[in-house]
Amino acid sequence: MDKIIELGYILTMLISAACFTLHAVIRAKNLTSTSRILKWKSTTAFLFLILIYNVCDFLIIYLNGSLKAASIAWIYVTENMLEICIAYAMICMERDYACAQNPHWLDIIFVIVAMVILYADSIYTLGPLFKSETVYVAVMTTLNLIPVILLAVFGLRFWNQGRAGRHYGDPRITDICMMIYSLVCVVLCVVSTASIVDSRTSHDFIGYDKEIYVAFWLVFNIFNLVFVWNSCVVDERNDAQRLQSPEEKLAAVMDSYSLSQREIEIAELLYQGKNNKEIAAILYLSPNTIKVHASNLYRKLGAVNRVQAVQVLRGEDIGSDKASGE
Repeated sequence: MDKIIELGYILTMLISAACFTLHAVIRAKNLTSTSRILKWKSTTAFLFLILIYNVCDFLIIYLNGSLKAASIAWIYVTENMLEICIAYAMICMERDYACAQNPHWLDIIFVIVAMVILYADSIYTLGPLFKSETVYVAVMTTLNLIPVILLAVFGLRFWNQGRAGRHYGDPRITDICMMIYSLVCVVLCVVSTASIVDSRTSHDFIGYDKEIYVAFWLVFNIFNLVFVWNSCVVDERNDAQRLQSPEEKLAAVMDSYSLSQREIEIAELLYQGKNNKEIAAILYLSPNTIKVHASNLYRKLGAVNRVQAVQVLRGEDIGSDKASGE
């Protein structure tokens, strides 16, 4: 059975590597994609961390008979750190999905949680840190619940913020993929914690954990590869008449003007239909500051108000719209 599991993990790693490589090529070559997920740096980090996590799982299975238990324990420590990093990368993806920004304190929380878990894991690996298994289980469960809670809170928050942006032509599969990614992260945090506790204590929270793990990762990576592949495949019959995605059109329009980084951020939010008050809240700026940047943006775009600015960003000709700005 162990040989079958090893083969399953080898297949999982190959699929995960293919998915990451395909995504990296799409970003590096700036290829046309039907989903904006494939244009984010946070997605690159997420897929890379998944690949490394799969490699660690394989090493635990493959080297289990040839390495001492203490050496295997350090791989578990690495997986615990990867779990925190994957959760953070997922929140960054949700942030990009909503075209928002992470609160400054979020980075600090993840660093603190990671450091505490790393310290507790390392000390436990070098020698007993806790007087009882129950205390260890309680501590590790509490610490690993923090990323799950943050994922749930920010997932809902950024999902609501991103609803307006989803109106502009993004396919429904993008929504589905984001939901699956979030669910995978939550399951990963739970299962990873249970597996580590099982490996270090007399508890057995998950029976047949090796089989469940390899099946879980295999199914997820197959779905991921199909999603990435379908998002970048172009019908050769229509290649000459192929249309850019709304995000690519917006990027092309903004590239043709000399916009500052702040003006680019405001232009993207204007494009999504956000008003000045909403933009100020997302960018953590005052409404007056947004008005100043928006006025400069209108001038560079050759627009006199918000309506005309959005028309320019959509690549449309400015008509005789007399609607007044804000």
